[in-house]
Amino acid sequence: MQAQTRQLTLGEVSDRLDRLPTSRFHAKILIVAALSLLFDTLDTAVTGFVLASLRTTCHFDAKTIGVVSAIGLSGYLVGSFICGFIADHIGRKKTILFTLILYSIFSAWRGLSNTVGVFAFLNFFTWLFVGAESSTVPTYLAELWPSRTRGKLVGWMMAFFGAGIALSSVWSLLIIPTLGWRWALFLTAPFALIGGIMRSVLPESPRWLVRAGRLADAETFMVRIEAEVSKSSGPLLAPVIPGQRTEEPSARRAHTSELLRTPYRSITLMLWIAWFAEYGVLYTYQIFLPTILSAEGQSIVKSFGYTVAIYSSVIPGYILGGYVAEWLDRKYAILLAFVSIAAFGTLFGHSRSPAQVMTFAGLTVFFLSLGSTAIYTYTPELYPTEIRATAMGIASAWGRVGAVTMLLVFGHFFATLGKSLLFLIIDPVLIAAVIVVLCFGPSTRGKQLQET
Repeated sequence: MQAQTRQLTLGEVSDRLDRLPTSRFHAKILIVAALSLLFDTLDTAVTGFVLASLRTTCHFDAKTIGVVSAIGLSGYLVGSFICGFIADHIGRKKTILFTLILYSIFSAWRGLSNTVGVFAFLNFFTWLFVGAESSTVPTYLAELWPSRTRGKLVGWMMAFFGAGIALSSVWSLLIIPTLGWRWALFLTAPFALIGGIMRSVLPESPRWLVRAGRLADAETFMVRIEAEVSKSSGPLLAPVIPGQRTEEPSARRAHTSELLRTPYRSITLMLWIAWFAEYGVLYTYQIFLPTILSAEGQSIVKSFGYTVAIYSSVIPGYILGGYVAEWLDRKYAILLAFVSIAAFGTLFGHSRSPAQVMTFAGLTVFFLSLGSTAIYTYTPELYPTEIRATAMGIASAWGRVGAVTMLLVFGHFFATLGKSLLFLIIDPVLIAAVIVVLCFGPSTRGKQLQET
């Protein structure tokens, strides 16, 4: 056993993970690891409803909402940026365990704030740990899933994001008008904390263990995983023939600085632009949608009700995104999403009747969800194990740079231009991203992580 452990390589671990048929093991790690993503998104989306409520009760204006949201997303940016380094050094499991517990504490603490400044301060730290969480969990899961079904499984993972967004509107509609905005924040924390505790049963990523030099631990986890999968789903698939492997990963360790060097520079810049566009638009919609509807003369309860209908499209958008990413390839799924977001976002900006608002906003949100799934699938596939979490975290941080930028711009000009400002902001950004992804995005569908 010792000789086998000493010879264990990242290529062998990758082949063994790819031989695993989809099983209850994959479903278990998906549910336990991704359940917290539901609460992450529930919290961030509920914040938008809380701010819309405070707009009427505390006389917030759209500019204040934009500033408070931008401060929170700045925390998300910092968390995404820093946590990638941490996950690459101390491991995926420890990182996703502690970030969720800390997020739960700060999330509930916001409900005790009495001023805008205190709320914004606590919101910064809440979203710092949400950003850390959301950028590390997808990396962890991508390293455990077989390449042949990774896109579909990422789609189901993203469905937890979608469930959080959809649940946020129902949650806010039931709690804020009756118990108040403070309880809408208090009551999300216990569920997230339970999810964090559940994560203690998850295995560490064997890929990370090999790169960390913990070969015995990697072998132990692989044997345990293979036994669990064989017991529930039958024999493993045929092994990869060594001569047929496209590329054997070298023993040389990559460094974070290589993200902007050959051969990663064009890929890194392409992803940063794609994340900037996707999440700049997504968070602008997510934060301001209740405010937009309320500002157009709808009551808080009615605007929340419209948002329930609009957000109902996010779950099918996330799930279908995984299948589209497998069918079209990740690159072309992103292009389809961006073109559709620009088209339907423009129609939403010009809509007048409630039916038009709900239809075009719903389709915009649907394709935003599809684009998120494709990007979350795509990014971890383009980097080696030793810098994968760091690259994912920095790319995610650029998404929040886009969000902060667009929130500040939208909040500043919303009073004069209204929701028609949306398409004036998002269309040029999305068109630029389409050109960059089309020109510089490689194909990754069905390839092992080290091959891409």
